[in-house]
Amino acid sequence: MLTQLQAVAKKGLRLSFDGIRIGSVWGTALLVLSMLFKLEWLDHQLDVGGMNHWKWMVNAGAMLIATCWLALLGPRARAIAITVLDLALTFVIFSDLIYFRYFKDFISIPVLLQAGQVSSLQDSIWSLIYPGDWWLFADIPVAIALTITLLWWMRKNSKASLYYRSKPRKKLWLKGAPALLVLAAGIILISYPVQVQKNGWASGLFVGNWWNVPIYNVTGLFGFHGYDSYRYAKEHWFGDGISKADYEDAKDWFDDRKKLQEQMESEPLYGKYAGKNIILIQAEAFQTFVIGQELGGQEITPNLNRLISQSVYFPNFYHQTGQGRTSDADFITSCSLHPLPTGSVFIRFAGNEFDCLPSILNEAGYDTTVHHAYDGSFWNRNNMYHNMEYAQFYSVKDYTIDEPIGWSLGDKSFFRQTVQQIKERGEKPFYTFAISLSSHHPFKLPTSSTKFNVGEFTGTTFGYYLQAAHYVDEAMGDLIEDLKQNGLWDDTILMFYGDHDNSLYDMKPYEKLLGRSMTDLEKAEAVRRVPFFIHLPGDDQAGTTIDKAVGQQDTAPTLLHLLGIPVKDRYMMGISMLSKAEKPVIFRNGEYTDGKVYYVPGSDGLPEHGECFSVPASEKLEPAVCKAGAEAAKKALAVSDRVVENDLIARFRKDDAEKR
Repeated sequence: MLTQLQAVAKKGLRLSFDGIRIGSVWGTALLVLSMLFKLEWLDHQLDVGGMNHWKWMVNAGAMLIATCWLALLGPRARAIAITVLDLALTFVIFSDLIYFRYFKDFISIPVLLQAGQVSSLQDSIWSLIYPGDWWLFADIPVAIALTITLLWWMRKNSKASLYYRSKPRKKLWLKGAPALLVLAAGIILISYPVQVQKNGWASGLFVGNWWNVPIYNVTGLFGFHGYDSYRYAKEHWFGDGISKADYEDAKDWFDDRKKLQEQMESEPLYGKYAGKNIILIQAEAFQTFVIGQELGGQEITPNLNRLISQSVYFPNFYHQTGQGRTSDADFITSCSLHPLPTGSVFIRFAGNEFDCLPSILNEAGYDTTVHHAYDGSFWNRNNMYHNMEYAQFYSVKDYTIDEPIGWSLGDKSFFRQTVQQIKERGEKPFYTFAISLSSHHPFKLPTSSTKFNVGEFTGTTFGYYLQAAHYVDEAMGDLIEDLKQNGLWDDTILMFYGDHDNSLYDMKPYEKLLGRSMTDLEKAEAVRRVPFFIHLPGDDQAGTTIDKAVGQQDTAPTLLHLLGIPVKDRYMMGISMLSKAEKPVIFRNGEYTDGKVYYVPGSDGLPEHGECFSVPASEKLEPAVCKAGAEAAKKALAVSDRVVENDLIARFRKDDAEKR
């Protein structure tokens, strides 16, 4: 009788553990299904044209690869691993969603290298999280509860655990065979659709790397991160460097651009303001649509409107930033190259050689300083500014925080203290680059600084932005008066531009402010246009408006034009905005405009699938009209990437010296 009871007990234990094993297998299957639904939901949230009909196959393949190793584990370890993997993959989806809402791009390894800056972005991050996002984590508490229950049951039934551990272990190949089969299935499910698309519309996509969104549309989210890891490893650990053909191609591109830049030296304003002081202001997230705009009978930017009427104004000036945002604007403006497709030049290549304004102006006898009331290590500024050869970097440690707003010091106090720093140096001529902060996302100012009535926009992020823009305008008015009182105004060139868009991509508030519907072209341009003007000593050229399409890349050549410093001797991609010569403005995602057409690439990156608009009529044209320009834009982006990633300017200079 006792023997029979023991047999029944053993059978019960065996069935229990068989059930646990089967349950853990089903747990893996449920994890895969759960992730597939989360990835589908993410695709709808991103609204990038959507992945094609291969997406389920690609995402399923990625999940099989991500979970194949679970087959090597026992029931206890597998249950824990499933829960941990569920949490980790969900966090990846969640993080990419929030990041995309702000940057319109995906998190890459170079971006992760900038993760130390996340603590400074807390307010912006929370404002980008919507209540509906939290459903992504709904299954996590259930998974944790089931795992804890399983572990508790196994611990409580210690005899069962002893029985299971006493069973003969499977040979490694028997345990590994299922894992290899799952891995092989995952590779096939991904490889086939990717190869089909590479043979079609995505040919060259993985070579050009001009934009991460088309890669996502081929590989899915987890596939993108896998490819990004491969790309990073290849570039930094296993790369062979640049080929001779690519090197010569890049050199030829710049030689052609130098011919265009040489024309500037015969222009009327060339060298007219040699030796004048320079103040260049980079305004945080400041966009063109607020210029000249009224709300409830109030001018949003009365001081800037008045200053623009006394300056040379460029209404079709565009920011060209990428993932590096503010640091990209700084780099593009000072060094006249494109930003990287992933990460920031300031973070990734701060030690490389570039032709930037500070070093060029140092050679011309200028005292060069940069001013930013924030931590000097943010965006790796300490190192990058040293490499750019600024004489001094004034960071937060050099300012008294007597007007705390947003991230740091309010712009009114920032400008006031910056003028005093210029006066204390007493050096002339001087070049001062000032980076403001008060209009940073999420834009909410202290009540004491919020004087502008935004009416129906009260309490909205868009309303906060309008109030922040008005505050920056007031700060600019104070700056001008301060410069006049300190005897610096009459002998100084003042330049002002916005660094990037405000990350508010819902066009409904813009249309409410304008009082009309916006065309597709206007919507595309709204997030690209930032103001730029040049005030010259004595109000020279006052009221001049230059309508041609120009961008941040043209800022340094324009300033050098006014000072009479040749650009053709440098490796810059821009040309003077004051020159009669024209070129397209190219954006990091492959968009471009030449003032006659505006091209928006499709999510697959192919010119024939993009949208081509006439400017300013906003009529849709056949994509073929923009095809040549789109290919030229890709070429320029590729050349810039080669220069930055391979430190080619140093090699160009060496070759130039050898030819002399």
